[in-house]
Amino acid sequence: MIAHHATLSRLVREIAPELVHSRVLRLLQYPRQGLVLEVSNSSQETVIIDIWLRPGLTTFFRRPPYWAELETARPWGEELWGAELRALTLHPIERWIEWLFHTGDRLVLLLFGTSQSGAFSIAADGTVRSCLSKAQTPYEQLCRPRYLPDWKTFDAQTPLYQALARSAYQLGTFYAREVCYRCGVEPEIPLAQLSGAERSKVEAEAHHLLQEIAQSSTALLLRRPQGPPLLSLIPLREYPDCIAAFLSLHEAVAERVRHTLRFEEFQRERTELQKRLQRYQRQVGKRLADIEVHLRHATRVELYRLWGSLLLSQPDLCQRGLEQLEVQDWWGNLQRILLNPAWTIRENAEHYFQQARRMETSLRYAQSCLPQLQQLQAELQHMQQQLEQATLRHQLRDIARRLDERFPLREVPIQQGQRARVFPLGRGFVLYVGKDAFSNDALTFGFARPHDLFLHVRGSPGAHGILRGGRKGELPPPNILQQAAAIVAYYSTARTTAMVAVSYTWRKYVRKVKGVPGAVRLEREEIVWVRLTAPGVKNR
Repeated sequence: MIAHHATLSRLVREIAPELVHSRVLRLLQYPRQGLVLEVSNSSQETVIIDIWLRPGLTTFFRRPPYWAELETARPWGEELWGAELRALTLHPIERWIEWLFHTGDRLVLLLFGTSQSGAFSIAADGTVRSCLSKAQTPYEQLCRPRYLPDWKTFDAQTPLYQALARSAYQLGTFYAREVCYRCGVEPEIPLAQLSGAERSKVEAEAHHLLQEIAQSSTALLLRRPQGPPLLSLIPLREYPDCIAAFLSLHEAVAERVRHTLRFEEFQRERTELQKRLQRYQRQVGKRLADIEVHLRHATRVELYRLWGSLLLSQPDLCQRGLEQLEVQDWWGNLQRILLNPAWTIRENAEHYFQQARRMETSLRYAQSCLPQLQQLQAELQHMQQQLEQATLRHQLRDIARRLDERFPLREVPIQQGQRARVFPLGRGFVLYVGKDAFSNDALTFGFARPHDLFLHVRGSPGAHGILRGGRKGELPPPNILQQAAAIVAYYSTARTTAMVAVSYTWRKYVRKVKGVPGAVRLEREEIVWVRLTAPGVKNR
């Protein structure tokens, strides 16, 4: 994330006075993020430092107080707990930071922005005690400083901005392109096409930009057409739209991380919606193709009826063993009719009449479904266009809501690899019903929330039902409760009974019976009597 050495240097200078002489309270590892360092400074204030080590998102910053604490953390580097931090330094040219403690131990952060990034707890004698890195390269090789050449020594066909970005200036891509724009030179121009005057101008502007970065007292978040905002210490001509400006670089970094996480979540939701749209488009396309086949065979209906009538006009209807029969129709045209030799002529005629009836029925069904499927296909194409243009999460939620209305889910995955049936009941209420004893357990004790309503047929084995929706602590409307109870009763051994008693209570009052999958004990239960109906048929 922080590709520029000067930005990282300012970040270290900003946080070092607050952390030096502080004592480590604990170090925690988060699987998808990296590390969290909690220290107590000289003012006995607890400071939380987030250390991100994900590829494309490597940085550290003081966690804002309004950020919630992450879950699933586990201890890491316990040999550093209780140690006092004496110094915090950044390598002169590389993006690795060394935290030196009074014991001589070190915490080294390699913030390369790639899978080579990592955190290493180094003992006073130089041995690696703990390692948090996906890199297969040994620590000694990772910590070898690179050779940074002069930008003029790159291959003659190298684009100018790439040479500046990878040279000893350590400008990075965005600052290197800014130098080119300020000099009036195209960033992609090969070095061989630069004149001597342009080379001198580029070199002077690179030095000037480095000085401007070093003297900057603000941090900017600049809007990009795609992706999270860009963190910059100076304004950039390529990205003139400034989202926010910060006096504290740590606040800017934290905000940049927040935007990145929101963008990643947006991309995940977008990708999932894209997959759903493609799946539904394939389904609708397949059904339209089947209907087109039926429509192409529409002429066969009258042909089969004609063949059946011609066969019934034959003198010997009990004759067998014929594979085909040539007869003249009512208009004098010769008709060659294929026959089943195992059947009589009468049976072959009945077969053709039956085929004509079946094809006529399927043809009427296809003609009635065709306008609806064509409309649905147009809606899906419109949603696809909206999804491609969507930039906000509420736009994705609107598309997802319309997809749910058009293609209601039948089953959803729940915890422990189990699945549950889904029944939208209206007014925002959704009923989840288990499929067997193990999915009942996963649904009730893994998926359900404390204030979801639990339903189960009283005194009979059957599915668990979890009714979700409405306000916390308020029972659903009577018709919704009746409908949910009827569905739960349908998936029980009491489905042959006209009236069924269904118990319901809040999930927090449901207790598991140990050793018996699917068995529960209810507290504060109430009863509702329902008439047994199949799912999708409302109780009256």
